[in-house]
Amino acid sequence: MDQMRREEKVMPGKHKEPTIAFRPSAWTRAIIEQRAALSGIYKKDFITRSCVYSHVTVVGKKENIQRIVDALQEMQMVMKELAGQIQSGEFSLSDEGYRELKNDYLALVLTVVDIVDGAAYLFEKECSAERRNWKAELELEQYRHVLEMEGRRDK
Repeated sequence: MDQMRREEKVMPGKHKEPTIAFRPSAWTRAIIEQRAALSGIYKKDFITRSCVYSHVTVVGKKENIQRIVDALQEMQMVMKELAGQIQSGEFSLSDEGYRELKNDYLALVLTVVDIVDGAAYLFEKECSAERRNWKAELELEQYRHVLEMEGRRDK
């Protein structure tokens, strides 16, 4: 098993994370490149942050709304199953499986909150600045936690 892990690390051209790619028009590409250059961060980080911290717009087609409902129903079923396993003492997820599940559901929850915030105008409500920046605050809190852990290790 350790031999396989070492071989995976050595193989050239193999990346740990999957690639997300798109082909923008020449005009869109120019805008992205200018904004990334002026932001002072790497283009990949600029694009990532732009996607993560932007407003989510959902086109109001029945199929799109149904995808959201289906994802939430699936999440509900899995959470009920996990709750039953935890209560019975038979929690069957590995550490890696737990991390993957946590990341998937945290991403789903963050996205649903963003969609609801983006649709606030439909209900004649405004999304406050505090609500708009909550993901950035969450990220800052995670950085603070990591820095605190690093500080404790250095002592």
